[in-house]
Amino acid sequence: MDFTASNEQEMLRDSARRFFADREGDRHASAWGSYADLGWLALVAPEDAGGIGGDIEDILILAEEMGRALAHEPYAGSAIVAMRLIDRTADGDARRELLAAMADGSIRVAPALYEPGRRYALSPSMRATGDGGGFRLSGAKILVPGGGDADRLLLSATLDDGTIGLFLVDPAATGTTVSRYATIDDGAVADVAFDAFIIGSESLLGRIDIEAIDDALDDARLALCADALGGLERAIAMTSDYLSTRSQFGQPLASFQALQHSLVEIFIDTDSIRSSLYQAVAAVHDGDGVARRRAISSCWVKTFGAAKRIAGTAVHLHGGIGMTTEYQVGHYLRRMMVSERSFGDVEHHLARYMALST
Repeated sequence: MDFTASNEQEMLRDSARRFFADREGDRHASAWGSYADLGWLALVAPEDAGGIGGDIEDILILAEEMGRALAHEPYAGSAIVAMRLIDRTADGDARRELLAAMADGSIRVAPALYEPGRRYALSPSMRATGDGGGFRLSGAKILVPGGGDADRLLLSATLDDGTIGLFLVDPAATGTTVSRYATIDDGAVADVAFDAFIIGSESLLGRIDIEAIDDALDDARLALCADALGGLERAIAMTSDYLSTRSQFGQPLASFQALQHSLVEIFIDTDSIRSSLYQAVAAVHDGDGVARRRAISSCWVKTFGAAKRIAGTAVHLHGGIGMTTEYQVGHYLRRMMVSERSFGDVEHHLARYMALST
């Protein structure tokens, strides 16, 4: 498979890099509207809903630039996961209208899938009990990416017949409590509690199985691997520049063999992550569901099994300045720590890989 970027993909990369360079001093301000204007949200949406229907390679190129720039918007959750789940679950005009509204940025949807005490289990303990013509929800969802800024929440709940339903709910409605808090990488998540929350039958988009939810998460997992790759390559470039300009004992730090070896080791490890990402993309195109899931879990383990060590080495090679909040290199380490636990940690994906190999 040829992984050479097309002219259009190079233009996408260049435009993203310029956009983030222009915002470098203001990266904490919301950029979701700009993402919509640039067509980055439409990139995920299918063409029949007014989107671009981009390939996975297009999404990963964009994700790589987001990681490089330390972009904090929850693109993997509110764009990739939410749109993939809605595309698989809703139907008819409701599906097209909702996806079109998400693509143009007029509605922001946050996926609420994980629950307290259940780690990465996708079978919801939250129940949607029939109540007249609607449903009664009780329970909680945690670590909802961008949940404090979302217009709607896309949550999973077990129906009376034991199947899983996906519901689109208003986080500002009575009976809902949203607790927003920051993560250590300057991102934001939310915990959402529902207390006898009554919703109409129209809130149920449709039924879905665990495998389909996991498949939607897989695209976001690849995006986070690409995000990590972009961040790690930038951290290594910063480290190389620092060692070349910083002097000790009358000569550049880059002239010391021990430091050269450390830099080369993390460069090789990062290049191996790119190879693993390419392998996963090839598996996506092959169409074999089991092989695709294995390759994505393998890529996750390869990426985040090494990411903290790579970023940590970059911080270490900077010395004391690498530990400061004002200096950017330490932020890449914090980003790796948060990303690795977003859609299943290394242990979770090792277990999934082994289960798919038997």
